[in-house]
Amino acid sequence: MFDTIADWINSKTAFVLALLLALAGLTLGLGHAAATLSGSHGEAARRGAGDGICGEVQAWFGPQASLANLNEFLTQYGAVVTYGPNENGAWQLHFPALSLDDALQATSRANGVARVAANPQCRA
Repeated sequence: MFDTIADWINSKTAFVLALLLALAGLTLGLGHAAATLSGSHGEAARRGAGDGICGEVQAWFGPQASLANLNEFLTQYGAVVTYGPNENGAWQLHFPALSLDDALQATSRANGVARVAANPQCRA
């Protein structure tokens, strides 16, 4: 009788161990998939570091700002949004064809812009 009980327990133990191995593999696979889907790889892993473009202008938009006006403004100057909003509520804009002073002046005249400043995180 003891042998029968031991065999029964051993079969259950083997099943539990196999199940734990399968769950461990599933957990590792899902962890890798989550990292891939969250963007912590490739270009997103290097955001804000190294040789990426820096938004030299910080712009704060007022409540009257519209996406259509912003798109028109960005297209007019060939500018792009590089980040935003940051912890201060500012959007960082990059103007490849303008100097910093010209970019600040152009942004301050744009519809819907409440405040403009140079981004201290960008190197000259």
